[in-house]
Amino acid sequence: MMPLLCVYSDLMGTLGGAAVGIGMLDLSPTLYFQQTVKALSLTHFAGGVFKSCVYGALVALAGCLRGMQSGKSASAVGDAATAAVVTGIVWIIVACGIFAVVFYVIGI
Repeated sequence: MMPLLCVYSDLMGTLGGAAVGIGMLDLSPTLYFQQTVKALSLTHFAGGVFKSCVYGALVALAGCLRGMQSGKSASAVGDAATAAVVTGIVWIIVACGIFAVVFYVIGI
């Protein structure tokens, strides 16, 4: 689902920018979408979708790891869920830093 959420958020962000640009900045719709198309490239879009796939996998792995380490009581399951969220956030932050360096080096 993470790649689909990425594409959806890209679309909603573009439409939100159009609403602000057209409604508040008096841009024409044609001008806004022409400039948006010029500013974006397929590599930006593909890079975002690729990162979202990796982030989704990291969240799934963190959930599975902490779920397998969970105890049998309800309290242990709650603790494992909390640990899974923290682990997932830390892994995503680390992956984001690695992606930033790699994308900078390759020029994306």
